[in-house]
Amino acid sequence: MFKKVLIANRGEIAVRIQRACHELGIETVAVYSDVDRNALHVRYADEAYCIGPAPSRESYLRADRILEVARQSGADAIHPGYGFLAEREDFAQACADAGVTFIGPKPSAIAAMGDKAVARATVQKAGVPVVPGTEGEGGLRDDEIIAIAPQIGFPLLIKATAGGGGKGMRRVENAEALPGALASARREAES
Repeated sequence: MFKKVLIANRGEIAVRIQRACHELGIETVAVYSDVDRNALHVRYADEAYCIGPAPSRESYLRADRILEVARQSGADAIHPGYGFLAEREDFAQACADAGVTFIGPKPSAIAAMGDKAVARATVQKAGVPVVPGTEGEGGLRDDEIIAIAPQIGFPLLIKATAGGGGKGMRRVENAEALPGALASARREAES
């Protein structure tokens, strides 16, 4: 059992993880950006550390700062919550390299599931049924997707191979909406 868990997230998910830890007698460490200084997850934690300014890329996405807080606080595990660093293979590996338990999938599992085309092929190979869709390793051109879509049927869901947490995902009701949805999903996944 862990003695102290750093929660590398904010908001409701951080509070839920803190509550579970406290029920198990585990101390919690919160991280926060400047604007989250008075947030509930900060007040509810046993310890809290500022990790940077408001933009996520300068705070919650800074694996180096989060690992430094884990070291300073003596946390023996990091729970990423969802989003932010939860689906980052390099972060899970950095935790392992630092001797801190990453509460989540192994880096190899994150890598296998991070690319949606590879994830689909992996689960199909394991015998898991999947809904009709494109096969292969992704990277289809828009004209190829537009040609395949009527065979799959509308409405359909498009998902960029990159982009976690629902980024790059769109419900498409008809063929006319597909080109715009593809462009929008691609832009969002790249951001």
